[in-house]
Amino acid sequence: MNGEIVLLELAGLLKAGIPASTALLQVEARLQELEPAQRVQFEAMWQLAMANGGSISAAMQNLSIVFGEQEKHRKEVELEFVGPRATAKLVGWLPICGLGLAQLFGLNPLGAMASKPLALISVILGAILLVVGNLWTRSILSKAESTVHDPGLFIDAVKFCLLAGIPFQVALKQAELYFGNLLEQQEDGMVVEELKHLAQLNRESGASLAALLGSAARVRRERLHHTEAEVVARLSVKLMIPLGLLTLPAFILCTVVPISIGLLSAGQN
Repeated sequence: MNGEIVLLELAGLLKAGIPASTALLQVEARLQELEPAQRVQFEAMWQLAMANGGSISAAMQNLSIVFGEQEKHRKEVELEFVGPRATAKLVGWLPICGLGLAQLFGLNPLGAMASKPLALISVILGAILLVVGNLWTRSILSKAESTVHDPGLFIDAVKFCLLAGIPFQVALKQAELYFGNLLEQQEDGMVVEELKHLAQLNRESGASLAALLGSAARVRRERLHHTEAEVVARLSVKLMIPLGLLTLPAFILCTVVPISIGLLSAGQN
């Protein structure tokens, strides 16, 4: 479900003057279709907005932009994954296809497995290596998948509280409270110190603290996206490790060894 569209619709209903409870009821069914992480993020921002009296429509519109950026980045990552995933599948089927083709061409590796214990042991060892290599490959791919954590959402929550007229320290505590209860995550001390530094910069220079926080949230998201893009770019190299150590030896054990044993046995006969 596209969370950006749902929240834009919700923001539009709120801007039209429809009460928050009525507007929420109208889109509730579609909100239930959001991904679990997005649903929790929405709940945190909605309750924060309701509790602090700020512009709920503005909060929903801002969150819709965040969801749109997340969806765009997720699609970009999925496109980058197409090549490595296809390579992993192709290489994983290579030993099985090699064994089948060898049998089809009359090299009879299955006959060698049935009559020669050494050929059967070789295939069993190859199958074990193939399973381990497949699990290793899946682990590499899963670790490279995009994270569901939005590093800028907490900063957006603090910014929203500020726009509602709440002092910075209170806004910080409110954001920590709601994110701790609903998202079950606590922002590390570095983020809090960064926000305090921006507040100090606001006092010294008069720069808009809300604008500074918006820039900080955007920078954190861009940094995360850049890191994930680098991880995906290195996938092809990482996948060569299980390929070289496990899959290619599995191919040799499952095809070359039984074929060789079968040919040698036929030559001796």
